[in-house]
Amino acid sequence: MARQVWVLLFLFLAFTPAFTQDKRALLYLDQGEKEFRLRKYNEALANFERYFLRDSTSQLAYYRTAQIYESFRNTAKAVEFYQKTIRFDTAGVNYPVAYMYLGARLLEASRYEEARKYLSTALENTNKNALAYQQIQKQIRRADMSIKAMANPLNIRPEKLTATVNARQKQYFPVLTADGNTLIFTAITRNEDEDLYVSRKVNGNWETPAPIAQNINTPNNEGTCSISADGKIMVFTSCEGRKSFGSCDLFITRREGDTWTEPENMGPFVNSPYWDSQPSLSPDGSKLFFSSDRPYGFGKKDLWMSTMDENGKWSRAVNLGSNINTPENEVSPFVHANGSSLFYSSNGREGLGNHDIYMTSIRENFGAESVNLGYPINTAGDESGLFISADGKSALYSKQEGDQTFIYEFQVPQELASQFDRIYYIKGYIKDSKTQKPLYSTVELVNSRTGERVSRFLSDPVTGDYMSVLPEEGQYIMYIETPGYFFKSLKFDFKQGNENKELDIHLTKIEKETKETLDNIFFDTGSARLRSESDIELKKLTEMLNLNPRLSVEISGHTDDVGNDKDNLELSNRRAAAVVEYLKGKGISADRLVAKGYGESQPKVKNDSEANRQLNRRIELKVL
Repeated sequence: MARQVWVLLFLFLAFTPAFTQDKRALLYLDQGEKEFRLRKYNEALANFERYFLRDSTSQLAYYRTAQIYESFRNTAKAVEFYQKTIRFDTAGVNYPVAYMYLGARLLEASRYEEARKYLSTALENTNKNALAYQQIQKQIRRADMSIKAMANPLNIRPEKLTATVNARQKQYFPVLTADGNTLIFTAITRNEDEDLYVSRKVNGNWETPAPIAQNINTPNNEGTCSISADGKIMVFTSCEGRKSFGSCDLFITRREGDTWTEPENMGPFVNSPYWDSQPSLSPDGSKLFFSSDRPYGFGKKDLWMSTMDENGKWSRAVNLGSNINTPENEVSPFVHANGSSLFYSSNGREGLGNHDIYMTSIRENFGAESVNLGYPINTAGDESGLFISADGKSALYSKQEGDQTFIYEFQVPQELASQFDRIYYIKGYIKDSKTQKPLYSTVELVNSRTGERVSRFLSDPVTGDYMSVLPEEGQYIMYIETPGYFFKSLKFDFKQGNENKELDIHLTKIEKETKETLDNIFFDTGSARLRSESDIELKKLTEMLNLNPRLSVEISGHTDDVGNDKDNLELSNRRAAAVVEYLKGKGISADRLVAKGYGESQPKVKNDSEANRQLNRRIELKVL
């Protein structure tokens, strides 16, 4: 019996090499390897396929086949053959690249725990001095970050906007005015070019989108626009078809009534001979952020900024710096209506996917930390084009579904909303107080605590409508100026819980005997000493008198009915004189100025409440 066993064993060993070392199979394997090294990938693949018909034991054959399919960008086949490669390499010693590739694909599929295992094996068997070692470390950190983010997701339930808006195969890059009533987005037309469309909300429903304007949309590509908070200034991208400096340039247009002005190229200080696109305007339209692949930046595509001066000229664009820009791509900037929160997309930072959306503050000269918005805003894919409403309650973004792209909306969760300031707005119409004619006015918003100008913009020249955005809680003064009219100053104290305001403003024409109250001149109680918060109003008054050199005025002081009549009269005289002395000190000729106190004799309203008494304590200006 033992003799028979030894005979069988001898026969097995004798014939095994004939099956495991098929000479033709080895020939195919050798030829495939040679052609692979010569980068003749199709010929190499054919030889490896012939090899597999005769043998299935070579790790190298599976590995090379996977590499070829990877070069062909056939992910499914590359994964299949990398998996077959590591089936024979359980220790991960021979082919760490296979583990790295499979780990990367698992990251893309959001299978982070599995991805981490594969990547850890790849890291253990990769030379620490190799570039791949750093790449694997980065991918492991991404897996760890994703695992943590998915364990603490934001409470977001995206809903597709109505079919009225999502009526085309592809629509994306949505933007809103501050009041949330006008939506503009980019869409692919039937002629396969990009155009801008606008929809307006009426009774809570979006109307059928229409092409924004014939002088904006052309047979070429227009898209990725940005609008100021009041919807009066728009910057958009135009590629080809218009006179440009580069492949894509930024153009600006302004709304007047129901029409848009002829778009103008923003010039060589903004545009370059390269790709300039994806603009985002600050709420008042004075700062422009955009993405560009021009040289002398920090990466492939960087974020840049240009500022508009008092004369409407745009400054030379400056790079936002290394705190925001990376060696990779930064795209899709979006400045929230609060004017300080900047959102953007980057693939140069450690995130959950390829391009993630980040948020930072631009108050600290772009030195603040960039924060990843987390899951599920960011996923394993590419995220960009986020737009958050001015009130911070809702957000819009576009999502690709197969061959289609739709606009979605979600309610901003509290944990995200708490990271940036919501804004308030005041809107209405500016009109002549007598004729009710719309006025083309300059509106300036000033922080009354610091005296700093927050924004400066114009009302609509046709309708007189305006919208002023208050970027954060606090006290503000809004100045409205129109040539030939008294300026108007309005003070607002916005705190948490306040609502947006709709307020029509009426200006008084500068004519003989006309009067205007100077609402923001203040004195200490019972004193004629001008308080510092009066400085802004007094400067405006000085400017108006300088612009109207033939104008002579009476500065009158008024009090409420509290206290002695004689004392009130004297106090009102001293207060009027204090204003006149200020103006004389600023170069206004004394013969143009008259100071007069009226005490409590000319109340504006009844002195029957503290609020009314405060209205009666005032300085007035009358044309002589």
